[in-house]
Amino acid sequence: MITKQKYFSKTSIALMLLGLTPFIAAIYYLQLYDFELGLAIFIHYSVIILSFIGAINWGRNYVEKSSEVFYLSVLPAMIAFSSFFFSFSNNLAVLAVGYFIAWLIDMFLLLKNKEFFMYLVIRTIITISVIYLHIYLM
Repeated sequence: MITKQKYFSKTSIALMLLGLTPFIAAIYYLQLYDFELGLAIFIHYSVIILSFIGAINWGRNYVEKSSEVFYLSVLPAMIAFSSFFFSFSNNLAVLAVGYFIAWLIDMFLLLKNKEFFMYLVIRTIITISVIYLHIYLM
């Protein structure tokens, strides 16, 4: 089963891990140089990535055209955008919750399809890492 994963490759793992790099670089920058600028970079990148995660489900739904999936795919972007209206640490909490909700949506949509098993494993590891980085900054 694992060897026949359609949506799992070394490239996908590398890209997911590279997606963590700006989060870590922003934390490094805010600790060593400028806290406010580093925090702004972290939050803005987080908003972009959370919105992108929702867009993935929007694209996946191109064939099925399920209205429920379209609504669910917009939810992460709405949570991400709303985080701009909260003050420091609260916006990090909103983003962390948004990542958790986006992960739940992926689990709900993809768990029944066994060909996504390894994608979901890697997605879970990355999501836990990103949520941890948000909590670390609170």
